[in-house]
Amino acid sequence: MTTNTFPKDIGPHTPGSWRCHQGNHGEFLVCCESGGFAPLARVKGDKRTTLKDAEANARLMSAAPDLLTALYAMMESCFDPALTEGAAYEAFDLARDAIAKAEGFK
Repeated sequence: MTTNTFPKDIGPHTPGSWRCHQGNHGEFLVCCESGGFAPLARVKGDKRTTLKDAEANARLMSAAPDLLTALYAMMESCFDPALTEGAAYEAFDLARDAIAKAEGFK
């Protein structure tokens, strides 16, 4: 395997551990524990979703920085540029697309 040039610093998002907790009025808050405690996002249900859906969406959002870090680690340690087809290639292609979306390139 070859060494990749994936960035060591994951960003440009708010650093720190992101958490999800229930707020007021049927909403869930995604907050960062990097100093202040102002919500990064308020997640509510709408006519098409339930409170459970809103909570699941908020949990997914709060996991985003950890998921991005995990994808970078996987790409850096496991990627083989010789892969050109098959399930592993498709998985890495999905990971690259997810990283590009998270970093604002897609």
